[in-house]
Amino acid sequence: MSKPIQFKERQAPWLERFGVYYLDLFRKKDLSHHVFDLTDQELTGRVNRISIKGMVLSALVGLICVWPTVYIAVLKQNEPWYWQLAWTVAVTLVSVAVEFYLLFVIALKAVHEVSELINMRGQAAGTAQRSKSAQQHAGSGDAATPAGTTPGELTGKEAEALIADVALDATDFLQSGPFSITNILSRAALELHDPELHILGIDPFKRVSKMNLLLLGLLYKCKIVLTNFIAKRILLLTVGTTVAAGMVAGGISINYIALPVECFWNALVIRRVVREARLRLFGFALCHEVADRILKEGALHRLSGEARIGCLRAIGNAVVLARNYHPNMIVLLLRLQHLLHLSKDHHYDDWNLFLETLGRVTEKERIFLLNLFTIAVAFDGRISRVEKDNMKDAYGKYYEQYQPRLIQLTDHLREGRLNAAAALCKIDFTAG
Repeated sequence: MSKPIQFKERQAPWLERFGVYYLDLFRKKDLSHHVFDLTDQELTGRVNRISIKGMVLSALVGLICVWPTVYIAVLKQNEPWYWQLAWTVAVTLVSVAVEFYLLFVIALKAVHEVSELINMRGQAAGTAQRSKSAQQHAGSGDAATPAGTTPGELTGKEAEALIADVALDATDFLQSGPFSITNILSRAALELHDPELHILGIDPFKRVSKMNLLLLGLLYKCKIVLTNFIAKRILLLTVGTTVAAGMVAGGISINYIALPVECFWNALVIRRVVREARLRLFGFALCHEVADRILKEGALHRLSGEARIGCLRAIGNAVVLARNYHPNMIVLLLRLQHLLHLSKDHHYDDWNLFLETLGRVTEKERIFLLNLFTIAVAFDGRISRVEKDNMKDAYGKYYEQYQPRLIQLTDHLREGRLNAAAALCKIDFTAG
């Protein structure tokens, strides 16, 4: 039997391993609070303080590390071009290496502090305990044959073995794989791409051009260079090669514009890192909250086999519409797969099959699937153009009820309002 979770051949990039090393190294407080103990106002205030501290430190690092490069460029500007270039390149390489190292540590520390706010270690321990209980339940003989299989395919001990295998696969994946919370946070801090993988046949890049992804990445990396160049050209055309000539003997070279430009981008990157880490951490907590609610309320026992497959189609198509494997969606997908005991590939990323499923299940089951679909779409903190274009087809007559909820939930997640988001993560048999 093929594994439900498969990776392309991949070794974790050394930067990701660097991040995991430091996140494990940072001192961990002995915390006992639950993720939802803090109010949204308290969470926002503390995250903002972490963000501001990181922005100030990163701006200072940029100022200190870029100054030697600018100083050498100004100092050697009258020497032959090859000497000027050699000096500038040598100093730049050293400065960039030091700057990147310090920025990485600052970003990782900020991400670690945000994770402490929601007691990430307590969340991980709770996940492990829930998984252990599910595996014991699977091995006890109480577990039902996984939905989507016929009685002739899996029976008795075969079914129990499959359920236990799926549970272990998903649990190991979330605790020690590339989508463990430590690896997720490492990539968020260092702005690394999430790995390409194969989960239940779902292809997140089904509707996106690989060339577009490459161009977006290159454009982002060129921002600092372009900003520096544009600022320099503006100064050159308006004030000449120097500024403040009346205040400082000889004036100040416009090359020094690189200092505030570097400070600005460093601060902006740290702010973005903290926001993405907050989204991933809060999403991680909400995924487990949603799964626990479903388990507690016993909603899955009221679903037909087709509706159970529809649950994973709801999440799978949210992944495709978002055009990426956002960690929040991965965690939600695997928690639901764990609860549903599904391992076969039922074309979970096929939009037309999902619409057909919505049309065939009962009215209450359709509402349950739309609630799950709404949560899955919102969990990456943004609504893509492709998602907007397809919403009406999925929601049908319920569009006016779900669309405002989807916008509010997405906004709450993006802005870090955890408790407000949790209130909108209801998943039952009532519409809206």
